[in-house]
Amino acid sequence: MSTAADFYKKALAHPDMAQVVFRVAVLDRYLQSGDARVTRTNTVGRVKGASWTLDFGIAPDEQTLHVPLSSLSARLPEKELSHWLAHLDDSRFSENFLKMQSSHSCIDDGGYRNWGEEEPLF
Repeated sequence: MSTAADFYKKALAHPDMAQVVFRVAVLDRYLQSGDARVTRTNTVGRVKGASWTLDFGIAPDEQTLHVPLSSLSARLPEKELSHWLAHLDDSRFSENFLKMQSSHSCIDDGGYRNWGEEEPLF
């Protein structure tokens, strides 16, 4: 089993470990101002504001960061949370599925079909 699979197996028992992915541009605000400090190792980083800190993982391509979902609400002031949420990396998600999950409603997304086939079943 991969390291990621092992992690998510543990996260099923501890949902506070679930990770949220952000574009690395989220750090620009802190790198360009004197209000916060950004430090890192090869794979882990930290943003330290005047009254808060947030640790994050750095993806191998250094284009995205990931943070435990629980840290976003527990460690970030509201103003900072809004900034981070504006930099979510949602490129690997189905927008319609997310809408369905958040509104608990159906979305017209075409007919049901078998995987690999183009024609709807009905």
